[in-house]
Amino acid sequence: MLQVHDLNLKRDILPLFDYTIGDYAAEVLYQVLQTVPDTVEEVYGRQNILKSFISNWQVIGSYTYQRLDAREVCVFLNDIATRRLVVEQNKFKAAFQLFTGEEERHRLRSKSVQTILLLHKLQTTCFQRLDVKAFPEPFRKQLETMLGFLQQLNLTANAYLIRENKFSLSAATRFCKTLSSLSENEVSSFWKSMAYFEAYWSIAKGVVANNLCFPTFSEDAFTIEDFYHPILEKPVKNSLQLTPLQHVVLITGPNMSGKSTLLRSVGLCVYLAHIGFGVPASSCTLPFFHTIAIIINANDNLRSGYSHFMSEIQNLKTVVQEAGAAKKCFAVFDEIFRGTNIEDALEITRTTVNGLTKYSNSYFFISTHLLQLKDDVASDKIKKYNIACELDNDYPRFSYQLQEGWSDLKIGKILFEKEGLAELLTH
Repeated sequence: MLQVHDLNLKRDILPLFDYTIGDYAAEVLYQVLQTVPDTVEEVYGRQNILKSFISNWQVIGSYTYQRLDAREVCVFLNDIATRRLVVEQNKFKAAFQLFTGEEERHRLRSKSVQTILLLHKLQTTCFQRLDVKAFPEPFRKQLETMLGFLQQLNLTANAYLIRENKFSLSAATRFCKTLSSLSENEVSSFWKSMAYFEAYWSIAKGVVANNLCFPTFSEDAFTIEDFYHPILEKPVKNSLQLTPLQHVVLITGPNMSGKSTLLRSVGLCVYLAHIGFGVPASSCTLPFFHTIAIIINANDNLRSGYSHFMSEIQNLKTVVQEAGAAKKCFAVFDEIFRGTNIEDALEITRTTVNGLTKYSNSYFFISTHLLQLKDDVASDKIKKYNIACELDNDYPRFSYQLQEGWSDLKIGKILFEKEGLAELLTH
């Protein structure tokens, strides 16, 4: 089970990693961002690809090209490979056709020059300089195939002729003949490999630019040091260290103290860790979860007819069923059961929090305003945190720092009176 739409992946997270130039590379990047590998080994495999890119960063950090050039070269190669554009194999006929067809001669030579210059630049400034052996085997083979594709085009010699203004009609004919020997599958595979290369390069650049760390996985550890949400301009960093017995985290604190942001930050670290990306923290060690559910904005589901409260019930039920099936679950519930009256909410929240402690293979993070729960959730499997807030001349000052313990602070009435509403409504 995967429920992470409340992380706003496309709006908030994708831009942190999107340095792609090509359209298809951008699509591949978004696919990778949404796809969670099935095993820890696969996650480490993705990490190793990204680490290989970073180890080659001095070579590929400035990787770039003109998007329009790439689009036009791609069309040109595909047209030749699919025979939509037929290049005459007989050099005398080709020369005759090119000499007698001014427009065709100009177009083919121009496209040939554009293709040679683009691919030669990529070959010499990037792919040829890579330490290919640093990459994991499947990705390494892909890189070697790309290099082989480029090498058979004799790009260096043709680029020299172009620079020396010696790229003649016969040279253009020879180059086009070489292109026509390529199969449709060879050309298609090259562009797909190029898109995957660029997508992972883009992710690696996001990891470097945002100073993210690669997490590790351990079945009996849940530790995230100095984590934060990366879209904040001046984020406050917090740390979490749970013992193997602490599987339910209950977070209190007044409105505006930052509970939702903190939960979204923890959830983002867990999710990015599971897709093999770097996480916004100084270090991170987690169990590998089969289920990730991050429910921050549980709104009414009009399509299925569920009310806000029923959506909360269904979300919780699904997570509990997954945990009951011996799956390792990570779930976040922000202000759970706020869709019902306080008496019901208090009773069922108490049952929920205490009941979740029996699923020792999973971790649950829950925020609440129900301060009456304080004495009803005393299990040593429940870790209580609050977001620090102090009153300064009866006005709340938020530090957004996570600290152990329970918060009894109520600021609703204070703010109500500070804004003069009590006086306005009673006079």
